Amino acid sequence: MTSRALAVAALAALLASAPARAQEGGERAALAQLEQRSRTFYGLLERGERERATAAWPGLEADLARFRDGLQARLDRMRDEVIERDGDLEELYRSPRWRDPEVMALVTAYHLAWVRYQGAQLVGDAAKKRALLQKAVEGFSQFLLVNEVPEIYADSLYGRGLAFLDLGETGKAIEDLSAAAGTPQVGAKARAALEEAQRRASRKAPSEDGPEVLLARLGELLPRAATGDAAAEKDTTALARGLAARGGPWPARVSSLAAERLGGGTPAGVHSTYGLFLLAQLAVDRGRCADVPPLAEASEGVHDGARARLRPEILFLDAGCRLNAGQAREAAERFAVLLREFPDSARTREARYYRFRALDSARASDASLTPAYEQALDAYLAAHPKADGAGEARYLLAELHRARGECKRAQAEYAQVGSGPFAARAHLGDLECRVAMLGKGNEGRKEVLAALRAFARDAAEKGLGARAALLGAVVAAGATPPDQGTVVELLDGFEKHYPDAKEIHPRALELRLAARVATGQLEEAARDLDAFLALRADPAERRGTLARVGRELATRAERAAPAEQTRALALARKVYTVLVREGGDGSDRIVLADLDLRAGDAAAARALYEEVLETDRASAEALRGAARAAAAQGDREHALTYWRTVLDASPPGGTAWYEARVAQVTLLAEDGQKAQACALLRAARGRATSTGGDQLEARLRAMEPRVCK
Repeated sequence: MTSRALAVAALAALLASAPARAQEGGERAALAQLEQRSRTFYGLLERGERERATAAWPGLEADLARFRDGLQARLDRMRDEVIERDGDLEELYRSPRWRDPEVMALVTAYHLAWVRYQGAQLVGDAAKKRALLQKAVEGFSQFLLVNEVPEIYADSLYGRGLAFLDLGETGKAIEDLSAAAGTPQVGAKARAALEEAQRRASRKAPSEDGPEVLLARLGELLPRAATGDAAAEKDTTALARGLAARGGPWPARVSSLAAERLGGGTPAGVHSTYGLFLLAQLAVDRGRCADVPPLAEASEGVHDGARARLRPEILFLDAGCRLNAGQAREAAERFAVLLREFPDSARTREARYYRFRALDSARASDASLTPAYEQALDAYLAAHPKADGAGEARYLLAELHRARGECKRAQAEYAQVGSGPFAARAHLGDLECRVAMLGKGNEGRKEVLAALRAFARDAAEKGLGARAALLGAVVAAGATPPDQGTVVELLDGFEKHYPDAKEIHPRALELRLAARVATGQLEEAARDLDAFLALRADPAERRGTLARVGRELATRAERAAPAEQTRALALARKVYTVLVREGGDGSDRIVLADLDLRAGDAAAARALYEEVLETDRASAEALRGAARAAAAQGDREHALTYWRTVLDASPPGGTAWYEARVAQVTLLAEDGQKAQACALLRAARGRATSTGGDQLEARLRAMEPRVCK
């Protein structure tokens, strides 16, 4: 996508957030038609169809201006109405009824500025051309008051710089183009235009700077440059790129002239290394990287005096284009060709650098490239140990070692990164290695945790600080016993403090949820639980986390003080309800049923116990639970039936057997069947075979005076 398409997309995206009302709907359709006409006009210029573009632009300019003026008039009326009512202008400016037409007016004004600039390239009348250029300057200027959308700001700087250049105001042109040259959106073509502006500023005869005169001069210089004259090459390249940087029909005209003078009218006919290099450079400037590979291939068979200097340049442009297009593996191969054929060229260091960058990208989808990537890093560091990219290469090599579990080697590389943009990353990488080398105990854990906390506190890059804070929480959670208070401290407000670290928000939330449950911060844990349940997590990982949190909550509900029990019980039921709903097994159903029973919902509990018994009739836990639930519902008959089944399935004298006997005696006595209850009680004397059985037998004996009257 071109910089202009990106800029328009950035503006148009502002319209997508609100539904269009009837009036805006019609205006949006009209705007879409105008945008399509504008793109068609730009395409005519790109293809060099000057006559068709000349016929198209006046009507397009008039329609764009009329549409923009209509929108502006509506905005003015809305503003005047609010002022007359002494209303709130800020509220108006925030409202969709203002914002929608305002954005549409901006989109229109952006196209109008470019159409006027390009139209100025197509008219012959000097006064009309100057008027169009001045209007273009005004149009671009409205986008340069505030840098809200970088794509629009950069493209408007570039456009206004070109307009100033054509108006002969080279000082202003140099100022705008210098600023535009520093942006990633339009930097390459702005630098070419800047060179032309600087060249003009140094000349004493402005009359010689007419574009047609310059084009004629270019035609004279091209054959000289193709003979290997280095000085002519430099002048010719600067002149060609400067003319092409004007935009409109000029890129196509310059490329056509080069192909005509050096190759009989087609790029395929060019048989000089310089000619192929110039066409490749012009193609890159125009954003037509697809034109470069055939030129690079053609240069392989050309053996003239400029080959040693310029074939590396062509290969570098080809490789760079492939890298920018996402063809990382192919780019690495082209960089390798450059390094193999021209190991001492001016592009060698950059080629080595971008080769390891390309291989790093390519190995994400092809692990077999990892050895080549490591070799490329080693080769770069061996040849350029003090270069600007050495710190990055050291860091990447260390990361490669760490990923393989070779932390000692990784730490040695991290230590050599030194200062610069990768210093903090290397420091964190070293800390990550220290964490990886911690054992299960607490040895060294306190020191590593302190270092991670200090890093998170002092980190200038929020993303690195977020990783350090999360890693510190992992270290604290892994202590014996887990230091859950520190986990909460490190991760409290994590999402707000590190809003851009979205990829690790889920892990931070998971750790903080468990820590808050463990430390009894149940109010905050409830909010974290809701947030965790809203995540789209891996099902297995989600289930593991919920199971751990659920067990902790169930235990807390059983052991905590009464004031905390209710909250813990409610959260535990919520967790186990999700586990059961998402494919939980019988044990999850039994736990949820136990919790429901404790919460007083005997019907829900009984239904769950009976679900388990449908698939496992011998489940002692489900039988005992169903019996207790039936009793809680007042259904003594079914409760006694369940307890008899438990007795039949349990070894006499064991804990389960005695639990069933106690329950039987209690239910019969409550039902007025004290004689039968007493008989069962006395028959159970002295049969205990376990500690639990001893305790329950004691309970039975304590019941005897009341039951056996």
